[in-house]
Amino acid sequence: MVRKHIIIRTGVLWALLLAAAGCSDRKCPVSAERAGKVLESASPGDTIILKDGDYADLDLRWRGRGTADNPVVVMPRTPGGAQFSGESSLHISGTGLEVSGLLFKGCTASSGAIVEFRDGDSLARHCRMHDCVLDDCNPASRQTAYSYVHLYGRFNSVDHCSLLGKLNLGVTLIVMLNYDGCDENFHNIDHNIFGPRPVYGSNGAETIRVGTSHQCMQNSRSRICDNLFLRCNGEVEVVSIKSSENLIARNDFYECEGVLALRHGDRNVAQGNRFFGHGKRNTGGIRIVGEDQKVLGNLFQGLAGDRFFSALALMYGVPNSLPNRYMQVKNTLIEGNTFAACKSIEFNTGEDFERTLPPAGTLWKDNTVCPQACAEEPSLEELAAGRGAKWYDWAPSPDRTSGKILNASPSGALATLVEEAPAGSTLLLEDGLYVLERALVIDKPLEIRAADGASPRFVYKGRSKDNFITIADGGEPVLRGLSFSGEAFPGYSLASAIVTTAPKMIRPYSLTIEDCSFSNCGESGFVPVKGGKGTFATSVTLRNCHFSALSGDAVNFAAETEDKGRYNADDMLIEGCHFERILGIPVNIRRGGSDESTAGPYVTVRDCSFDDCCNKVRGSVLQIIGAQVLEISSCRFNASGRGGYSIRLDEAPWEKITLKGNRFFQSGPILKNGR
Repeated sequence: MVRKHIIIRTGVLWALLLAAAGCSDRKCPVSAERAGKVLESASPGDTIILKDGDYADLDLRWRGRGTADNPVVVMPRTPGGAQFSGESSLHISGTGLEVSGLLFKGCTASSGAIVEFRDGDSLARHCRMHDCVLDDCNPASRQTAYSYVHLYGRFNSVDHCSLLGKLNLGVTLIVMLNYDGCDENFHNIDHNIFGPRPVYGSNGAETIRVGTSHQCMQNSRSRICDNLFLRCNGEVEVVSIKSSENLIARNDFYECEGVLALRHGDRNVAQGNRFFGHGKRNTGGIRIVGEDQKVLGNLFQGLAGDRFFSALALMYGVPNSLPNRYMQVKNTLIEGNTFAACKSIEFNTGEDFERTLPPAGTLWKDNTVCPQACAEEPSLEELAAGRGAKWYDWAPSPDRTSGKILNASPSGALATLVEEAPAGSTLLLEDGLYVLERALVIDKPLEIRAADGASPRFVYKGRSKDNFITIADGGEPVLRGLSFSGEAFPGYSLASAIVTTAPKMIRPYSLTIEDCSFSNCGESGFVPVKGGKGTFATSVTLRNCHFSALSGDAVNFAAETEDKGRYNADDMLIEGCHFERILGIPVNIRRGGSDESTAGPYVTVRDCSFDDCCNKVRGSVLQIIGAQVLEISSCRFNASGRGGYSIRLDEAPWEKITLKGNRFFQSGPILKNGR
């Protein structure tokens, strides 16, 4: 008997009687690797069922041969049953291909995006990604840039998907207009869940972007509707519209530290969206640049942002502006909106020496402004209903920290104890000298503190260079009552740092150090507390600590030396600390450049004292460059900064700087913005 490849066209395509598979069931699934080959013989209306299973390191290239009304469908037997990991990507091209129910979990992309609606120069038309999930698809380093989805072609759809947990540089979803056949695209991006996405600490962390500044005059006509943006905090622009004639409607922005930005282009419509801030810092609404924009029937409630993060911000323009700067706002219609319990509505945002053109022709009509919440708000569960992949739990996992208390002594294997301690444990250290031969690697919430009445001391005696404590992904160390000495021992390597970050990190971390001392670090590159390049702390707290006899900096969060607006820590509090005999810079914090895409860092230096610190020529005791919000108060400078400055700042006009109650004795002056 001759066996044939048979296609059943009853809405389902099955490769029947395949000799290799030996399958006589009309519902015989195929592997993801084979699906591309099966698609070559598929016809409109066919469905290809994928085998459930884990697929790793696949570069899938699926080309549709369906129609807009009668697509070819690829889906797993069980929604989410086909899970892709490793370096896996999907290229959708051709016409009329619908992909449904796929799970990309923990994937990485070699370049570009995890999912692209093209294969080389072959673009997608009338294709759809539906009921799919991309979650935690991050590389090892947060500075490695790629997206989750790139939309090319025309008439494509991303709907009822969950795009979650993005941590690295790069926009989550981009509508690409840089090919012929990509404008006038009428893409639909609807009923999805985006987020959460933590503050990234530089530009380039938008959730959705449509076009670029160079394409601002192209009509995209994309429709971004009925989505939930859940704590999408990457940068100031949650949704960045950089093209013309797009519709952004009926979306819910829940506690997003950012805005819907009509950044470039004209004739865009933002209608029926809801913004719920709950008074959280930097929660914003809509920011407007360009001509003939419409803001209709939106709800702005409990938004605490101002300036670029305002509930409504109309930007000042640049005369004869280049495409990537700020075109003048003209003929904006703002009608039927409600602003409830919002901090700021601005019609002059960004006015400065460059941006001098005020908005012109603005029509404010039938809007309501009230000082308190005046609209009933749905629960988060209600907001998520009917959005995202229905089979995937979008809610974050509950906190499972142990609260366990473990005792440690100098004779024990402390590094092993740190590694094996459950998340949320507290290590109580007995009195004595702790000799480290390798770093204590902290990759979870963990407190290490002195037992009552104890004074644990640390030195490093390793055969190779290492740190005392290395913060790795997942780390949230709390250190209390510990003493660290960087003294050298003959025949052993000197440590690199006392508390610092792993070379590559993807997740933000937090650090708390209280009642600790750091001394005798005898090389300029040996820094007690340091944030490494490409790492980011949500918060750093140093309280009642003592730094002495250091050749280098004491506290350094200035690793991002390029002037691109990047920085290493968002909230920094240095309080009640004493610095003495510091050759380097006691506190060195940097956010270089003039980029306005982020709101941090927030820096407070309070009730600190500096004795005999950084007296070298052109030195600085406090060197804080580009802090967006800075307070230096009630600090004492004694015989410090004599060859340069006690305080050196380089602030932009919009930064909020507070210097108060500081005292100077035989110390250098304050340098502000080069003066």
